[in-house]
Amino acid sequence: MLCPYYQKGICVNWFYAEDILAWLGNDPNRTYVPIAELCEALGMGAVREERRLRGHAVLSAGARRLPVETETGDVVMLCLRVELLPLWLVTLDAGQVVDPAGRARLELFQREAASILWQTARPQGFDSGDLLLPTRHQQGPAEQAYVGSMAMATLARQQMLIERQLDGVGSDAAADDQGNDPWARQSSSLDDPAAARLAQTVRRVAQSLAERTRRNEYFGVFSGLYRNFSISSYRRMPSGRLYEALEWLERWYGDMIGEPEPPPDI
Repeated sequence: MLCPYYQKGICVNWFYAEDILAWLGNDPNRTYVPIAELCEALGMGAVREERRLRGHAVLSAGARRLPVETETGDVVMLCLRVELLPLWLVTLDAGQVVDPAGRARLELFQREAASILWQTARPQGFDSGDLLLPTRHQQGPAEQAYVGSMAMATLARQQMLIERQLDGVGSDAAADDQGNDPWARQSSSLDDPAAARLAQTVRRVAQSLAERTRRNEYFGVFSGLYRNFSISSYRRMPSGRLYEALEWLERWYGDMIGEPEPPPDI
């Protein structure tokens, strides 16, 4: 049974080597999983749960009625795409799970999901606010590694999404007939032009460096942003932190292409 408690101000949780997806017997070769089988393992009513799933916009879009092999022959069942299983599990009420072992694993899974979602979605400058983590000064090496790794994963995910938006608007490097800056046209189409500017600078540095090293250099750029400026998200970037990061990236780019550093302001 999951039993979270605080010891000397630190949140402690049990760890299950077999998480709830493995406990449910999910076959890695399956693309779709029958909801009835999952509900039976959890001790929940399948009819009610299927009705609830069909009313959920995201889950219902990934659900299909498919023939499932059973002991009495093929039976058509409502099935859910396997990558949507975590979302479905997060939406469940753990109190309705009859089996104590299943309820404990579901509660732990939902706490871990909340932790991951917050670490990947929190705006820049917000504290962790993570129930699975102690306060910053109480974090051990493993916890610090987790926070740092999640920060760089968040930067990579946000970079990927911003690049897709910029590429969708158009990546013409030439100014238009009126002499307008094409980057300004691209960034204005995003709801956060500052994030777009930082992401575009990151791409320029990472790709230019990769041409010389023949390696993926995004990792190094994200690591530098986190270690040097504690940047863990492009969301709501403070202007001071943004300009510090941009200056650092521009100096790195200038050193890479052999440009001398400009003299300091007097």
